[in-house]
Amino acid sequence: MCGITGIAGQLAVQPVDEVVRLLEHSLDALRHRGPDGQGTWTAPGVPVALGHRRLAIIDLSSAAAQPMATEDGAHVLTYNGEVYDHRAVRTELERRGHRFTTSSDTEVLLTACRAWGPLETARRVHGMFAFAYADRQRGRLWLVRDRFGEKPLYWTHTGGTVAFASELPALTALTGTLPDVDRGSLATFLARGAMAQPATICQGVHQVPPGGAVCVELSDRVTAGDVTHHVHWDAVGEALHARMSPFQGSLDDAVEAVHATLRASVQAATVADRPVGAFLSGGIDSSLVTALMQEASDLPVRTFTIGFDDPRYDESGYAAAVAAELGTKHTAVTLSADDVLAVVPQLAALYGEPFADPSQLPTHLVARVAQADVTVALSGDAGDELFGGYNRHITSQRLYRPLSRVPGAARRLAGRTALRVRPDVWDAVGHAAGMRSPGGGLGARVHKVAAIADFTDVADLYTRLVSSTGRRFVLGDVAPAAPRLPAVDGPVEAFMLADTIGYLADDILVKVDRAAMATSLETRVPMLDPAVYRLAWSLPLEHKVAGGLGKLVLRRLVDTLLPPELMARPKSGFGPPLADWLRGPLRPWAEDLLDAGLLRRQGFLDVEQVRTVWASHSSGRRNHTTEVWNLLVFQSWLAETRGS
Repeated sequence: MCGITGIAGQLAVQPVDEVVRLLEHSLDALRHRGPDGQGTWTAPGVPVALGHRRLAIIDLSSAAAQPMATEDGAHVLTYNGEVYDHRAVRTELERRGHRFTTSSDTEVLLTACRAWGPLETARRVHGMFAFAYADRQRGRLWLVRDRFGEKPLYWTHTGGTVAFASELPALTALTGTLPDVDRGSLATFLARGAMAQPATICQGVHQVPPGGAVCVELSDRVTAGDVTHHVHWDAVGEALHARMSPFQGSLDDAVEAVHATLRASVQAATVADRPVGAFLSGGIDSSLVTALMQEASDLPVRTFTIGFDDPRYDESGYAAAVAAELGTKHTAVTLSADDVLAVVPQLAALYGEPFADPSQLPTHLVARVAQADVTVALSGDAGDELFGGYNRHITSQRLYRPLSRVPGAARRLAGRTALRVRPDVWDAVGHAAGMRSPGGGLGARVHKVAAIADFTDVADLYTRLVSSTGRRFVLGDVAPAAPRLPAVDGPVEAFMLADTIGYLADDILVKVDRAAMATSLETRVPMLDPAVYRLAWSLPLEHKVAGGLGKLVLRRLVDTLLPPELMARPKSGFGPPLADWLRGPLRPWAEDLLDAGLLRRQGFLDVEQVRTVWASHSSGRRNHTTEVWNLLVFQSWLAETRGS
């Protein structure tokens, strides 16, 4: 995994030393993504220039350094990611007469782009990648991103130049300016806590979509007409295609099929010339990935988790029990509230643009722990999206149709009644009933359900479930964009697919990539192998969600690998107690960022709305943790990038 940057057009035909200086300035902002070296590729008068920061994983020799060019310089590649099946692809290319001088997957990818073209290459290879491929013979620059968007790739067209980079700060280093805030993107971020790709927080700056590509016709001055957009893989289309060839076996047959397919993906994802470990939370998905790693390894797998010194939020014991059963070499670090809080001021710099999933804090901290011993870590992410593991998948199956039959007015009244009871009162009720909820207590859950009680249809229900608020915080009454809900029969699979193209790409994968790469740690997600994806979508829904449980097939599978009692507990999140912290140790930080005078000077947010929500939360009358946290993350980013 690495960091890439580059330009095409007007800026690239400056004197070579000026172009190199510009690239190196951008690469400085990507040093954390590639601490093992850097390189640039330029040529006098050629309207394209590429840069690269290297985190060496496969073929550690200097021969595998990037940007990598053919001997005649007609084809050049700068690349971030890993091609897991690069050996098989190499063999196929060798049969076609191609020869290789390194053992790197970079040379395989470059050769494949020459042989098949970049779009067909992206369709054929299995892995995670964001690459820029300059085809000087055809006069084109291709920017290509992997199927699910595991690796980031930002780009902009300005002043006759197309510029691109792995992260937003590196892109703005190329252009020399930070564009204006896109108020529509800001409204969407405040509702969902993450950018809705391909948009970004900045006007005129885009992300190459997951499964997408941007082609630039090279010239000394690139025009809008020189930029075209392409799709090499579509998650919705692939899912619908898989459903047309449904899996025919029993649940036991499905367990066996998932075992074999996921085992192959995990084994492929462990290929590296540097140490490989795994994040282990003790939940179903991370335990399953770790068990399959250990199943294929002769040595104990390195596993990592963090815990909190507050027993109400500490779940590290579950991970320790799984590690002991599997015989991994386990590292657990217990953190205090002060340890976690110390990261909060760093978040804007870590993520480059506003990102507000609170589990970013422990994710970054566990990456710090892992990076001391390994260079690559596997995670169990995407199991929820592919196999129906989120509460909204389960509750939509059980409650959507019954609640739809209740008049909206009655549901609205019930919701308002529930909201009149303070969260701490609901928490006390839950405590008296013996309920344990690491994610924030009964009050937060009751208020969440009450706020969506009067939904109108499936799309409205999903929007409310994944959005934190219906308030218009952005001046000008700017509304957030509605999430995309694919046309699939039934709310459960519609929600699962919407989560794959939305929540997974915009939130989960962004969180893991930036949190880990800030420590120079590569992360890999075996669940996102295309074979695993096709199999998951071929399974009947009753093999995934039924009887009030999600991920049935994964539950059955993990029970064949671990004692069932290790997984017999409710699903919980991987997040800190933000609600309490915002009323306690984080309150001075929050008060500064939400100061009414500051908000008025900045001119982005409705001061009255913001101050009303903050007062309600800080007093304990209502739990507005998500809304407040999203506002604070934006304000912190604004202060970091614009000094205001």
